[in-house]
Amino acid sequence: MLLSKLVPKKGVANTDFSSQYLAYEKLSKTYKNKLKKLKGIYSSHGPISITTVEREKEKGKISKELISRHKIIRTIKNKKTIYCSPGHFLKFNTYMTKQKKDLKKFLFNHQTKKTFQYSLEWEKDQLAIWDNRAMLHQATPFKGNRILHRITIL
Repeated sequence: MLLSKLVPKKGVANTDFSSQYLAYEKLSKTYKNKLKKLKGIYSSHGPISITTVEREKEKGKISKELISRHKIIRTIKNKKTIYCSPGHFLKFNTYMTKQKKDLKKFLFNHQTKKTFQYSLEWEKDQLAIWDNRAMLHQATPFKGNRILHRITIL
């Protein structure tokens, strides 16, 4: 993302990044075993899509929902990572029992612990590159406008 024109005051409008390599490493053996066989079901119209859907409605064009299913734990270059986006997650591939709901809550809280995070303070014309396969990211709350240009490399 490139923040090109408007940079808010220092300390606001940061982007918080959460390492999913570290999050996996710090899981107990019990949770690693619970998660290693599970798959998640994800939607492009998941919880994070509220703003996108609102913008699409304004334009009179709603995009087709994309659904995916993949393992919660992945290996990237011989290193394990949690591969689960809370913003797109719908459910585990099996039915959602109370136990699975508790596991989901635990997982989302664990993934975003402060000990796994780095908060980037944007500067004018700054470029940030990260790997979405092993990094969660979110904007911090702020008032005002943020001008960003996003490029996805496949």
